[in-house]
Amino acid sequence: MRCIYCDKEIGKITFTSLFLEEDSLCPDCRRMLPIKRKCITLDDLKVESFYEYEGMFKSLLLQYKECCDEALKDVFLYGLKDYIRIRYAGYALLFVPSSQKKKQIRGFDHLELIFEDIKLPKAKGLRMKEDLIQEGKNAVERSRMRQNYVYEGELQKKVLIVDDVLTTGSSMIGAYEAIKGKTRHVRALSLANKNYHFPFKNKV
Repeated sequence: MRCIYCDKEIGKITFTSLFLEEDSLCPDCRRMLPIKRKCITLDDLKVESFYEYEGMFKSLLLQYKECCDEALKDVFLYGLKDYIRIRYAGYALLFVPSSQKKKQIRGFDHLELIFEDIKLPKAKGLRMKEDLIQEGKNAVERSRMRQNYVYEGELQKKVLIVDDVLTTGSSMIGAYEAIKGKTRHVRALSLANKNYHFPFKNKV
């Protein structure tokens, strides 16, 4: 087996390894992708993230999303799947949608693929009012996303809003404002954060 990123040989399959979650990254690449768990509050929404949007994580995510490299889908939640299942048991996953233009180019929903092995129910019905692309936008332009979501799905008891990168927080808050009247409990999860100064009330 070879590393999906650097192509270095990972090692031979052993009896013990058969009972462990298989990592598609070699140990050297995995060390460059350290988990740095962070919890913040945006308005009254609690958001958890696992990585910082820099270095190896940024490179992997860009290759996955912009180069349509679906094979990378399993690298982001390696060692985190059981934690997510237990911590958010009873929650339905609600993915912050990408623009339709981006989804058509990729041919897949990048968040749904990453979380497909997380055996939690999925909530459907969150969509953008305008098909906006956030890449390359400044903080003011991104703030438009706060009013750009509507939820047309079923009522839910508990919802976990999921996004890939927390930058200004506008998309996360926009999704939250669209769903919060249709569920009892809302939490949020972002794979990474970008260490911006969020324009909403926030605390670590």
